[in-house]
Parts: sequence; C-alpha cells; structure tokens
Amino acid sequence: MDFNHYTDYCVQAAADLVNTQGSISGNEFMGTQEAVEEFLKGHHFSGPYDASSADIAALHRVRDRLREIFLAPDHSAAATILNQLLDELEVKPYLTDHDGTWHLHYAPEDASLGQRVAATTAMGLASIIGEYGFERLGVCAADNCKDVFVDMSRNRSRRYCNEICSSRVNVAAYRARHKQKSAT
Repeated sequence: MDFNHYTDYCVQAAADLVNTQGSISGNEFMGTQEAVEEFLKGHHFSGPYDASSADIAALHRVRDRLREIFLAPDHSAAATILNQLLDELEVKPYLTDHDGTWHLHYAPEDASLGQRVAATTAMGLASIIGEYGFERLGVCAADNCKDVFVDMSRNRSRRYCNEICSSRVNVAAYRARHKQKSAT
C-alpha cells in the first residue's frame, strides 16, 4: 500500500530510526556523524547533515520515544505518547517546494537536526495512525527480533520486520515439522 510518497518516507524513517539500536543485541547503529549523515540522506531529509554529539544524543532520545509508540499496548496509549511528543516539539507544518514538489515540512528550516527528524517522523506516524489505524505499526514476530515496522500491505498481514526474519521463522517451522514426521 502506498500511503503517499512523502508519508511513506516519514514513516519508514520512523521505523528505521527505532531500529538503529539493535532490539535484542543493543548494538548502536546511529553513533557516529557518518551514520547520521547516511541515515538522513537515505531517508530523503534535507540538509544540513552535520551532526554534533548533542544532535546524536537528541536522535537517540527521539528514537526511544518513537519506540514507545510502536510498543504501546493500544491505539489510545500510542496516541497519548505521540500527542505528548508533538506538543513538546511544537510542530508547525508548512508547505515547501525546495525539491521541486510540494510537500509539508514540520520543523522550521533553522531547527536542530534532532528536532527536524523528530517532527518529521512523529508527524508521519500521526498521519498513519490517524488515517489507517494503530494496527499499521508492528513489532517483528520472530523470537530473536523485536525490530519495528510499518505494515504497508493491503490486508494488514505483515508479521516480520524483513524477509530475513520471515525466512528464518518459516525455515525453522518447516524443519520442526519435518523432524516431527521423521520421528514418528
């Protein structure tokens, strides 16, 4: 399902930002200026991309808040967390065509890097939850993974963060069935 071009970028950035800290391992994948720049460019954020240690710390705080939204027990709890974040950010949307297409930006051009990313990802999640429902946010069903995702499937059937987790679970289930048949 294609929500809309810009919203797709915002919500994918939200999930990917949350997943920059390994859900099981705790590994940090957003700890350097280079990693931040790669993330921002890869998710179509406009520059500048220079990240100070304070910017990186702000991104980590935003990441933790976004994870709370994905892990919320229900729609109401997710909305409460998201509304608090939007209130703290004092989001003020405005139209821009800096890249040749009209779209919304959610933080002023002079906002800090952390505020720009926080406002964009939070508004993306708010748009999806408001229009398509909290059920579109998911946590990987694989036992050894707790990464998050946004379900863009037509029938809301996504269960895994990526094809690797899906494959591992399916192969393990196949082997278990095959082993059980062999044992009997």
